Amino acid sequence: MNLPDSPASAASKVIVAQTLTAAAFAPFGDVIAPETVQSEAQSGSRPINEGTAQRFDDLTQLDVNEQGGEACVAIFRTQDGTHVAPYALTMFERHLLGSQSFVPMGQGRVLVVVTQGDDMPDEGAIQAFIVEPGQGVTLRRGVWHHPMITIGGADVFVIERRATEVDCEIQRIKDRFVVAL
Repeated sequence: MNLPDSPASAASKVIVAQTLTAAAFAPFGDVIAPETVQSEAQSGSRPINEGTAQRFDDLTQLDVNEQGGEACVAIFRTQDGTHVAPYALTMFERHLLGSQSFVPMGQGRVLVVVTQGDDMPDEGAIQAFIVEPGQGVTLRRGVWHHPMITIGGADVFVIERRATEVDCEIQRIKDRFVVAL
């Protein structure tokens, strides 16, 4: 791993992004990907569209109905150069009333940075995962995560909770961290 020689990178703690697997991501939520789909017999899947496709339901748990919330489907778009490696971390946020699902579209890639913690994000337990094309994640409600970072420009399909009251708690981090690929 080579990081650029700069005062910012020298003074920062480096977190190396890891490959996204269902087992590694389990403490934070679900992975949505072909490899997480069980066999047809195990999943209760069924043929649709006159047998030209197989439907697999309930691949993740959407949790958005708390206090009158409803599902909102959106696309978040970033341009090339919006986020630049090594990726500096600035804050964590969490949503206590709803889950969030992120699925990069096309060849887009997303860097999901998460940690545990009760009232504050646990800066000693930060992990980063690369969400590749053909994968997605659902963050459980209450999981501390950095605002979305894309690797290059990307369109990201997002399902989250929408309600009258905004559900987003933000905490600035104390130490300096960067994520390297």
